[in-house]
Amino acid sequence: RFSFPLKNMLFLTIVLLQTLPQQSVVIPLFIMLNQMGLLNTFPSLVIVHTAFATPWTIFFFRNFFATLPTEVEEQARVDGASDFKIYYKIVLPMSLPALSSVAALQFVWVWNDFFFALILLSGARELQPITVAISLLRGRYFVDWGLLTAASVLTMAIPLLLYALLQKYLMRGIVVGAVKG
Repeated sequence: RFSFPLKNMLFLTIVLLQTLPQQSVVIPLFIMLNQMGLLNTFPSLVIVHTAFATPWTIFFFRNFFATLPTEVEEQARVDGASDFKIYYKIVLPMSLPALSSVAALQFVWVWNDFFFALILLSGARELQPITVAISLLRGRYFVDWGLLTAASVLTMAIPLLLYALLQKYLMRGIVVGAVKG
């Protein structure tokens, strides 16, 4: 809710970053991470997923924070609370639905990632996530469909469990963050 010069231009730039396809930056990312010595390591995936998640997360939180009542913050400011205390004691607890929604959606996106995991962890077989490991279950001349199906069902179990645990917060966070006003 802070005002500063070029606030809307910065937000527009962040939103436009959402339109950047993964495939258009994979080669420069590969070269850069290789030069930094981060190829075939988990930090490379963390950096890439964080970079791609930041624009939509900012967009989501901005819409959510716009729905929060400003009166509560103003009252806390009158009572002498600092900006940090207002954020920590008032805004953050009110943001639990949005936080859980972003965490769950980001977890599912990272959990289901195949593209970046396949490319950035191609030389480290022991680090490859389950989505890449499932693709390796196929034989050269034979596919064990029972094994492939069982692995796929087990892969879906963790996101479904997360959804079941956070369902109450997810629905509130998605609805409130998507509808302004």
